[in-house]
Amino acid sequence: MKKNNKIKIENLDIFLSFLLLGFTSFGGPIAHIGYFRNFFVKQKKWLDEKTYADFVSLCNFLPGPSSSQVGISIGYYFKGVKGAILAWVGFTMPSVIILMLFGYAILNYDNSIHHGVLKGLKAIVVIIVFQAILGMSKNLLKDNIGYLIAFLTALFLIIFPSSLNQLMCLTLSGLIGVFVYREQKRKGKNQKFSVEIGFWKIFPIILFFTFLIILPIVNEIFNSNLLNLANSFFKVGSLVFGGGHVVLPLLNEEFVASGMIENDLFLAGYGASQAIPGPLFTFSSYLGIFLKSEINTMLTGFFCLFFIFLPSFLLIIGTLSIWNELRKFGLIINAFKAVNASVIGLLIAALYDPIIITSLKSYYDFALILISFIILFFIKIPQWAAVIFISFCGWIFTLVI
Repeated sequence: MKKNNKIKIENLDIFLSFLLLGFTSFGGPIAHIGYFRNFFVKQKKWLDEKTYADFVSLCNFLPGPSSSQVGISIGYYFKGVKGAILAWVGFTMPSVIILMLFGYAILNYDNSIHHGVLKGLKAIVVIIVFQAILGMSKNLLKDNIGYLIAFLTALFLIIFPSSLNQLMCLTLSGLIGVFVYREQKRKGKNQKFSVEIGFWKIFPIILFFTFLIILPIVNEIFNSNLLNLANSFFKVGSLVFGGGHVVLPLLNEEFVASGMIENDLFLAGYGASQAIPGPLFTFSSYLGIFLKSEINTMLTGFFCLFFIFLPSFLLIIGTLSIWNELRKFGLIINAFKAVNASVIGLLIAALYDPIIITSLKSYYDFALILISFIILFFIKIPQWAAVIFISFCGWIFTLVI
């Protein structure tokens, strides 16, 4: 990224700006990117449209939570690694604190969280994920090949669900994309097969792949709960393509399918995360409250949060300086076009199992899901307000039925 004509920004300005956004940015990653543009391009005029568009393009290309990565990019652009950390902490901490307190309340005061509220949270997750699938399909599925990849991925993962199969589908889809989209011409495509870059520029990327390879090996050798969590969350943070909602099936396979956390607790936390501002990846801090480790519950929550976001930091910092060259390679763009289609299939499989299977068990559950559908698709109230309303409906239903 070019760094010419940057205005001077102080560390405190970065932190307070992102803290304000952390308290007010409702609506998910697409909405967050809109908030960022309005705040940093239109209001504060820290960035021009071209620079901001470059950040968004990069973050949609890389795995990870796109809106958080845009924030990390902005902080890094002005103040390097320190600015990236300040931007991330400001944007992330409000939702982390809320979700960890919610998890702590369930863990220690289970009777105070009414069963109907949890049922309501599970019900609205069905519609929220369905809504995400529709929105992402409109943006990511551009041709019949994409629809076919999404369908085959969903069918395969419904029949053979596992984290290994999820990874295999994403990998195979990338290879298919390289082959089937190879005839498409792109303006400015780079005909060279190498880019001249220094070692230290890509050192964070080397570190990313080192962690991805070494963590599973070290975890097998030492068999520690903390190492197991570090490996799981780093792997999930490295495989999320296409939006924050993709984290749901990956985390479900890691922790629910393996019996490390109950499905009801998992979906209740996921539903609660829709009602608060900030990035969806902070759901990891909620899960940490319920996962066993050698340290206390609150520290475990922060530990899980750190490792799910670590891939984003390494990839963003390592890629920013070479992005203008990297995106000229048609082969890379073709691969990720197909990977994004496969991501839709992965979400469809997760919508069926575990979400619908575990959330739709009675007429009472169906009524909550139907109400969720009506208020999100027809009344169109804000998503956070819908989550609160459906939680209240779940509580009322259990009182009168």
